[in-house]
Amino acid sequence: MDLKKINFKEPVTIATLVGSVLLLLASFLPIETAKVSVMGISESTSRNLMGDYHHQGIFLLILAIATVVILVLGLDRQKFLNSALGASAAVGLWGIINGITGLAATKKDFKDSGVEKYASTSFSIGFFVLILGVIAIVGAIVLMNMNAKKAGPAQAQPMQ
Repeated sequence: MDLKKINFKEPVTIATLVGSVLLLLASFLPIETAKVSVMGISESTSRNLMGDYHHQGIFLLILAIATVVILVLGLDRQKFLNSALGASAAVGLWGIINGITGLAATKKDFKDSGVEKYASTSFSIGFFVLILGVIAIVGAIVLMNMNAKKAGPAQAQPMQ
């Protein structure tokens, strides 16, 4: 494992590392916060990807580590790194969708129980870190595929 072989100035490498670190952080940070305040007494709770939402944080953690390991080992980018990045983006998107639906379900529960005027729900920092991580990972995929098309073999032109 020679870190000198990794080109840290390459946009694909930067996007991959930034996206992986953001997804790693998002798996531990709170995604949604709910707060209820009645007569001066306040209770709040938060949900994150690691314990809530079907333990998606574990998948994000494993995929982020695998992506960095594949990048450091210099394995075939088109095959291994592209697959790991695609899986990371898919699980991240799944987390974003579950965060949105989870927040909506919490608001509905507050409304159904009649405490909506005493309660508030909001997205937490983890949700926004997750979005940024998915954007960085998708950017890495796009950049990698653009570079592969540029460096790919010349296509045969049809004879006229």
